[in-house]
Amino acid sequence: MTKIREKLIEFKEYLKDEIEETGGIRTFLLIVLFTILVGPFIFFFFLIIQPLYRGIRMLIDAKKLGLKTSFRKNFYPDEYDEEQRDEERNAEKALEESLIPEGRWKKFNDRKNWPDAYAVDGIAIYAAEGRTLLYVDDRVEEFEVPEGVVNIYHRCFAACDVLKRVSLPSSLKRMGKRAFYGCVSLKEMIVPESVEIIDEEMFMDCVSLERVVLPPHIVAIPHRMFCNCRSLQSFSLPEDVQIIKSEAFRRCYSLGHIEMNEKLKKIKERAFEDCRSLKEIIMPESVTHVREGIFNGCHSLEHIHLSAQILDFGGSCCRECWNINQISMSPETETEESVIRKGWEKHSREIDITTSECPYPESAFWTMGDALYFGVPRLTSVCLVFCFTKEDAYTIPSFVTNIKRDAFVACRNLRSLRLSPYLKTSADPSETMRISYGFIYEYWPQIETVIFDETLKNTEYAFGLIR
Repeated sequence: MTKIREKLIEFKEYLKDEIEETGGIRTFLLIVLFTILVGPFIFFFFLIIQPLYRGIRMLIDAKKLGLKTSFRKNFYPDEYDEEQRDEERNAEKALEESLIPEGRWKKFNDRKNWPDAYAVDGIAIYAAEGRTLLYVDDRVEEFEVPEGVVNIYHRCFAACDVLKRVSLPSSLKRMGKRAFYGCVSLKEMIVPESVEIIDEEMFMDCVSLERVVLPPHIVAIPHRMFCNCRSLQSFSLPEDVQIIKSEAFRRCYSLGHIEMNEKLKKIKERAFEDCRSLKEIIMPESVTHVREGIFNGCHSLEHIHLSAQILDFGGSCCRECWNINQISMSPETETEESVIRKGWEKHSREIDITTSECPYPESAFWTMGDALYFGVPRLTSVCLVFCFTKEDAYTIPSFVTNIKRDAFVACRNLRSLRLSPYLKTSADPSETMRISYGFIYEYWPQIETVIFDETLKNTEYAFGLIR
């Protein structure tokens, strides 16, 4: 800005000097020349090109708007835009005030996206010739969605806190986001098999919901679908579900049993967080990915059976799960179990696991005693993923090279820890950060005594049997 200002000042001084020296003749001639060259173009544009363009646009719009309205739109655009805004406001006001009584907690305010919306019986709003249900008044106790409706719009029944029963038609294909959010009196929902799409947070905060039946062909339990459904006691996954998305069953305090299917592949972040009544989880062998925090706050959880196919097990998965006494996995085949027993128990020092002759996969999850491990069962890459000991003292095995920060989140009684000074603080073997007193104080605050034992070096191969 300073340079521009200086240039303008220099130009001003230049004009002043020119006018004083030549009497302004040179400046006058420049202005005349500029006017001669540019003037005709300006005249041609504003008096011929612009009116011609507006006239063409008027003829095009006249087919849809009529000649008079099209003339105002193209030659008096400001007045036309103001008229359109007034018409929209009047239409919204007429729909809200004349047709739909304002509810206690919500009102329909999406007239702009649904210009063909119309009300029925003063309690519901439909659009798209009756195929979409947009809004239901929040004072309704029972509602039957008519046959022919294919779409229940976002938040359609949201905050209907006295709604006890809803009947859905066989024509329904989609249920929008938060369609039944906060329906605190709703106890049961049977979704017809015609439904193809269920959006996220469908039954969030339906605290009285006890029973839900979903179509068998649904492939995913959406994000926060049953979050805070505190009365839901059991649930069976539809047979085609392949993924349980994040926080799907979070804060389902009464959920004591969930029956999984044989097609489930992924369980996302905090899917079962704070399910305080859940005692056992049996994962099918199809599960390959389990993300962070899925069982956090499950105080009653005692047994987790993991899939032998699992490739990704998120950290901090069992925070405050103080009652876990078993984490199990099944071997893929009897032959593999036999190889493990004979090879690792009796000949662990003789087998070169770095060669292609190693019968075990390059990396895998496995259990031993009261801990879960991951990695190649050799000196340089074995990680302690999760420990659930009930004792007050624990010795990390000598073959462990890495440890996850949240490995001891379920060890409420643990006070003393004996470990190798060469341990690293990550599942990644390339991680260089060593365990220190500061690290322990920050991440394992319940630990009172730490022993860095030089004898716990990785000097031998070791492997725990898969249970």
